[in-house]
Amino acid sequence: MKLVVFGATGGTGSNVVEQALAHGHNVVAAVRRPDAVLARDRLAITQCDVLDATAIAAAIRGGDAVICTMGPANNRKPGTLISTGIHNLIAGCRATGISRLVFESGMMVGNGRELSPSGRIAIRLAGLYYRRLKADKVIAETAITASPLDWVIVRPPNLTNSPATGDCIVAPAARISPAKAITHADCAAALVTAATEPQWIRQIVNIGRP
Repeated sequence: MKLVVFGATGGTGSNVVEQALAHGHNVVAAVRRPDAVLARDRLAITQCDVLDATAIAAAIRGGDAVICTMGPANNRKPGTLISTGIHNLIAGCRATGISRLVFESGMMVGNGRELSPSGRIAIRLAGLYYRRLKADKVIAETAITASPLDWVIVRPPNLTNSPATGDCIVAPAARISPAKAITHADCAAALVTAATEPQWIRQIVNIGRP
């Protein structure tokens, strides 16, 4: 498959690129700074700003799926980068005939009804602390779920740069602990699966540890 990755220079996005290539996929890294991505076989690097709808359409044309891991430079001051970028990605996918859109969101966006009482408290507190980021992700998720695309939303807890563990639970409404961080690499594995396999289409998937 040909996977187009937005946020390819970030913690999760860079792992998505590595893992997709390792699984034999062709990858397009759509980034603002192409010089920040190491050139490799089966990796195309294209300059693209998610706020530029025309550039997005050009970057994703010919792809099979889009994986979005973008995030603001400052989580306390996120602006509307995510919601505007997702709006442009949805429009680009529809214009170019790409049906699969995978979005890395966050546990704090949900209501936590599937979690333990302490888990619900944890995501509520996170949502209060990052209320602007949560609000922007809520707008993004609402736009995605209202779209006709074969979307998948993946919600991790806090993420670290440690090596992959492979011990995460990944499933819709999975009962995970928001207090236990997972690695960017483990989250990336779920995103690649979401983009290349059919089991989670049009579902919100939790990833984490029990």
